[in-house]
Amino acid sequence: MSLTLTKRTIVSGIIAASSISTVALAAPTEGFTISPSIGYYNFDSDRDTDNDAAYSLGLGYQFDNPWAVEFTYLNADSEKNGQDVGVDEYRLDGLYHFAEFSNTRITPYVAAGAGIADFSDASDSTNAFVNAGGGLKYAINDALALRADFRLIKDVEDNHLDNLTTVGVTYTFGTSHQSSTSDDSDSEAYAQPQEAEAEPAPVVAQPEPVVAPEPVAEPEPVVVPVHKVDLVVPFATNSADVQQKYYPEIQKLADYLEAMPSATVVIEGYTDDRGAASYNKALSEKRAAAISDVLINTFNVSADRVSSIGYGEEKPLMNNDTAANREANRRVVAVVSTNEA
Repeated sequence: MSLTLTKRTIVSGIIAASSISTVALAAPTEGFTISPSIGYYNFDSDRDTDNDAAYSLGLGYQFDNPWAVEFTYLNADSEKNGQDVGVDEYRLDGLYHFAEFSNTRITPYVAAGAGIADFSDASDSTNAFVNAGGGLKYAINDALALRADFRLIKDVEDNHLDNLTTVGVTYTFGTSHQSSTSDDSDSEAYAQPQEAEAEPAPVVAQPEPVVAPEPVAEPEPVVVPVHKVDLVVPFATNSADVQQKYYPEIQKLADYLEAMPSATVVIEGYTDDRGAASYNKALSEKRAAAISDVLINTFNVSADRVSSIGYGEEKPLMNNDTAANREANRRVVAVVSTNEA
């Protein structure tokens, strides 16, 4: 494949990926990534090489935690003392995304790695380098994000320090919905209570003297769980942002609570066992709280009827030994209770 065709492919990939608007969701889930980018390569002044545009294509893997790995190919065509210089870089990087920003669309990250660079000039050299930097990702939807990246590139053989600034997109393959219950049990869970038919008034007979019974103490109210339902409200990777297209699912719960004035609900959040337990617990708490906020602030459910808790990787439905089992363990559950005498 020619370099011109490679560049056109990268630019076309950025434009095509940016036009995607709906994809499957992850909550969170691991997957392969592709990241086409364009940018500006600033060579060390000691190289006597003109700064110029650069084109790159990254292939990586996002783990089900803040970490990712990425292999990137980069090409930059420049000039040195009036002669054409071609630069081909191959690098392998590790990326760490900051989870404390998971409730926003913007996710900062840091990155570092190593690789080799081929210079097609008079010296025709191949040099090893290390690089470090970071950037920002802006989530358009659950699989597609805009990306801005800056790297410092240290040539360990010729002792040059270059820098590279790129913008592009990252698309994640393999995202999937969380497990949900979509059979008849859902409709039963949200069934409206039926009023009992009025019985005809009894015929009043001549009363006979009766002895008044001794008063009986009123029983204490008993909290009886009536429903435990998985909410179909998936989240983006490392995100606690509830998308508006899933508000109808939450509204079904709000409508049920309105029809049952004595009912209360606890929103429970769970994850699988990928990543640190403390991180998983914090993320599950944020997701459960986010759904509670929608119930209270959007659907006007009284705050004293709604609470939330995050269990993280505790209480798994099944062993976290396959992708399907981990997906089933990533869930949000609404536990509805009512006070009955």
